[in-house]
Amino acid sequence: MKFEKYTTVFWVILLVVLIPLHSIGAESLSEDKRRVDFGLQVQDYKWAEYDYHGNKLLEESGNRYGLTCDFEFIKNIISWRFGGNFFLGEVDYDGQTWTGLPVKTDVLYAGTKIYGDIVPGYRLNCGLWLKSFIGLGGEFWLRDLNDTKTDAGDPVQGSREWWGSLYGRMGLGAEYPVTENIRIFSEAGVKLPVYARNEANFFVSGNPSVGLEPKQDFSGFGNLGLRWKQWGAKVSYDSLRFDRSDAVSSGMYDLYQPESKSDVYSIEVFWSKGF
Repeated sequence: MKFEKYTTVFWVILLVVLIPLHSIGAESLSEDKRRVDFGLQVQDYKWAEYDYHGNKLLEESGNRYGLTCDFEFIKNIISWRFGGNFFLGEVDYDGQTWTGLPVKTDVLYAGTKIYGDIVPGYRLNCGLWLKSFIGLGGEFWLRDLNDTKTDAGDPVQGSREWWGSLYGRMGLGAEYPVTENIRIFSEAGVKLPVYARNEANFFVSGNPSVGLEPKQDFSGFGNLGLRWKQWGAKVSYDSLRFDRSDAVSSGMYDLYQPESKSDVYSIEVFWSKGF
């Protein structure tokens, strides 16, 4: 693993440790409370795969739509939270066949993302809430490519992939009360690789399916938002990075998952209920 990656993780871990230690002496400015957010999300989604030399093999792009739910138990020093979302959408595929012929088709995505975090933090006298977080997360989705044709009219069989990705989560955030009813918040973090798998079915005679294990890499995420009374909105960025998997023999073929990247930019509107 590259030295730069270890350096990045070291500094993140150092900050995560220092914040809760400093918070022990912080003045308590709020009572414990619970909050649940229900949201609607529109995602600008991009997926790309690359060959050995970094040349792009395919690109997918389009909108996905999501429902979100986040629960947070807010305490003065150590809080915790968990939640997830469900997403669905059809995006455009611009790629090629195994023989290199260019093709275009549609790809159906359906899946879910879940997480759980411990959130150490402290509040300044001005109301600014500084926090860190560390936890676990996972994403699970269907990637279903429709059948299509080449420019010459030759039929091309689609494929169906079931993906799973598990990772650690770590990062920093802040929330500030601009007025009595308006708060702004932001956070940024990194996903720490644990395990990823792609169960792929290429519908090729004698090769019904294959299990591939792409090597998950570090990836980032973050958001910026505003709360007004029981309503809120935020913009977010999320990513996943996978290095090439080992080849797996299936019938006449040696199959592998190429280097792959996903980037998701989203806008979300949510409603909050405190209790």
